[in-house]
Amino acid sequence: MIAALLYESKIRAVSFIFNFVRMKKKAGVLGLKVKGDRMDICDTFLKRGKELNAFTQLVEELAEHTYVIDMETDQIELLPVLDVKQLKKTFSSSGKNGISGMEESGFPKGKVIYMGTIRDYFSRSLPTLQTLSLEEIQGKGGSEEIFLEAQNQSRLFIRYNGQMYFTSPRLPESLCARAKMYGDAVFDQSVEWATFVMHRLHSAPQSVKALIRELPQSGIRKIVMMGSAHYKYIPQSFFRNTIHMLEKLVGEPPCSRSWQVDAFVSTVYLEFPELGQRLRERYQICEELIPGIRLSTSDTYDASLSARPTWRLENAVAEGEGVLIKHDGKASVNSLHIGIKTEIMEQYPVFLERMKHFQEVNVINPESVLSHLFSQLKIMKAIGKKRTIRLLPETAAQIQNSYSAYDLILNLMKLTEDCTLPESPAQKLKRAVYDAVFLEDKHYQRKTGGANPPALKQGGQL
Repeated sequence: MIAALLYESKIRAVSFIFNFVRMKKKAGVLGLKVKGDRMDICDTFLKRGKELNAFTQLVEELAEHTYVIDMETDQIELLPVLDVKQLKKTFSSSGKNGISGMEESGFPKGKVIYMGTIRDYFSRSLPTLQTLSLEEIQGKGGSEEIFLEAQNQSRLFIRYNGQMYFTSPRLPESLCARAKMYGDAVFDQSVEWATFVMHRLHSAPQSVKALIRELPQSGIRKIVMMGSAHYKYIPQSFFRNTIHMLEKLVGEPPCSRSWQVDAFVSTVYLEFPELGQRLRERYQICEELIPGIRLSTSDTYDASLSARPTWRLENAVAEGEGVLIKHDGKASVNSLHIGIKTEIMEQYPVFLERMKHFQEVNVINPESVLSHLFSQLKIMKAIGKKRTIRLLPETAAQIQNSYSAYDLILNLMKLTEDCTLPESPAQKLKRAVYDAVFLEDKHYQRKTGGANPPALKQGGQL
């Protein structure tokens, strides 16, 4: 239908002008894409490091240029991006309707995004295409990356209260959730899809919260996620407060082991080597087990606020479940801090107390017990059957006849050193191994003495 309209009619291409507001905020390291002093807000942003100050500066600037606005769905207007190749093919046809080429058909020169309103497509009047050129974007401080992302990936703009917004290629998932639309059709990206979604949003009006990221000093804004009215935005500046809280609680500044920030999730892995030394001396643990914490958040619904306890032995890391805070109305940094204190910090002594206990727990048949632990801890589910078939005999070959549950746990921890594992299975394996410390003695087929292990949730003094 639309192709026919475009073929039969000479489109009045008009300039698509953003309501740019000159921002007075000072540009820094954000941008989510950095080229010299040019910054952009592409979904492809990824930055890693170890220096803690660099991490806190990055997430604080991310928070400075991220905010939430309330929207009413019956006032949201979707503008789907049209296939420029199809448009040019249609208007490059000569002879018919007096159209002899691109210049006569009114197509602007250079790289241009073409879009139109849903209302125009289905009205009796000739549709009017709106355009946005690469030159316009770059003139406002944007880059070719954000242009190409909008043209080829997100293929959607949103207009609300006269303001135009770029959109994330991942926006359809949360946008369609508000329209109660699910399945493969969520990422269809056609004009028909946009029409149906906007119809659903208008026919059942509701209040939503749009998460916006803006390019500093440009006025270019991008909708990253469309949350429900219950969505609770917590700025990523909470990291600095949490790190300060940890320093006061432990009595030492945490050391940054690593951090990663992308367009959706920010994570920092911290450790407390002095605390680890004190606890190892208290429980007479020879191996250099170092306690830590992995803090992570996503303001785009990809992950809740989370804090997970870690224990590292050289390059092997075990990671517990920890504290998870959902992005709902009850979410708060204070509730996260309370959870960290009770569920993580107070459990550090318990972890090593149980490790000390397992030094006295001998296993009768180490290879058989190891196989049982793989099943009990769901390691096969975490890393897959093929890897389990390879790792189980390799691990069993390192076991001696005289073996304690403590030795077996350390052996399991070393499995996490496997650098060939993808990120998701690696995280699952770390959590499975962490749980080995909290299994009952019967899973290790205890042979001789030893007192009962300490209670699983009994807190200890740091």
